[in-house]
Amino acid sequence: MPSLVQELSGDRDLGGLRILLNCPFKATVLREGPAQVSGPGAAWLAYLCPVHTVDLDGWPGATDHADSGTMPCGTVLDFRSGEERLQSHADLWLTRLTGIDPAAYGGVWSDVLHHADRVLRARIAEAESAGGEASPLRSMLPSIASARRSAARGEFGVAATGLGCCETLAQYL
Repeated sequence: MPSLVQELSGDRDLGGLRILLNCPFKATVLREGPAQVSGPGAAWLAYLCPVHTVDLDGWPGATDHADSGTMPCGTVLDFRSGEERLQSHADLWLTRLTGIDPAAYGGVWSDVLHHADRVLRARIAEAESAGGEASPLRSMLPSIASARRSAARGEFGVAATGLGCCETLAQYL
């Protein structure tokens, strides 16, 4: 008998593992995201504790299922394509952090990430010259640079993984 995750995902390969929240609790709910645009199964599955079971911005669920603490709260199994995950990163945190809107670059992700990298570097330089301390944004630079290079090669899944690292770091800003 397939597990609930296999059933809900349409038994597709996992595209990405994301840590959406910085929460110390175990999940009591497995939130099933909307249906995939193409193919069977949910676009994503999010593990949430009782405190975080309210709809999260950008992550409206289709259905909730009981969970017995199999994962930490905030863990998201993402089954979407690389480009869909990149758009999700932009919607959830990248545009808010950098002001870079992917629509302005016609969905050319290497350009989006190039400009986001430039904005981050400028913000780091400004913060460090003003306070003399290393900016916490600096820890994002290797991952966003890797994501930019991967997007330039058309490797959108790899680029989304790099942004997943940045997403986790952004929680601490």
